[in-house]
Amino acid sequence: MTVLISKPAINIREELASLRNQGGYQEQQFYFDGLVTNGTFDTDTSGWTGSNATLSVSSGELVITSDVAGICNASTSITTVVGQKYVISVDHRIGTVNQDLLVGIAAGSGANYNGPTITTDQTETATFVATATTTYITIRVFSSTIGQYSGVDNVSLFEVDANDDVIHTMPKGWKPKDVFEDGLLQREGSAHDYEVVYDGFDYIIKPTVAPTATTETCVIGVKA
Repeated sequence: MTVLISKPAINIREELASLRNQGGYQEQQFYFDGLVTNGTFDTDTSGWTGSNATLSVSSGELVITSDVAGICNASTSITTVVGQKYVISVDHRIGTVNQDLLVGIAAGSGANYNGPTITTDQTETATFVATATTTYITIRVFSSTIGQYSGVDNVSLFEVDANDDVIHTMPKGWKPKDVFEDGLLQREGSAHDYEVVYDGFDYIIKPTVAPTATTETCVIGVKA
């Protein structure tokens, strides 16, 4: 006698994932794309506020146009950790007026970093230590008449270590398994794409090449 048994097809991937989770194994994606919201101004000025200025986007750059003769600025806020060191990078695009970069505890404040007056197109990079849980980035424009303008692009902010190397700190209890940069799987090792450091509390990823404002970093983490 022949016996036929009908059973739904097994999705091996789903079954293995279910078994891993039952055993306490968990995976999760974490993204480390820099702390500035809309620092590349691809479509709009969202996340940024003007003071005595009109903000607009032209060719993927933030344009700050003065509404008064005097100090005008554009600012944004980020969440920071008190005592943590950060690196900020800004592409200055000088129009009809000069500008400078300020980092502080309020819009227009340079308490954490007060950069030099910028008169030509250039990239400015600086480090600072956060003194508050909310830190403000301000691009300040010195206008002599209404309608003068200046621009900025690729504003990025990353956590760094004591050697000013960019680091990505995993959430507590998570360990990195795979690291992807701009969709490409990276290789672990000091001679390759990144290193993993454990400081006794957290797992830290140190990219060999510092990311930029447009770098997309995704880390697959597992419960440590």
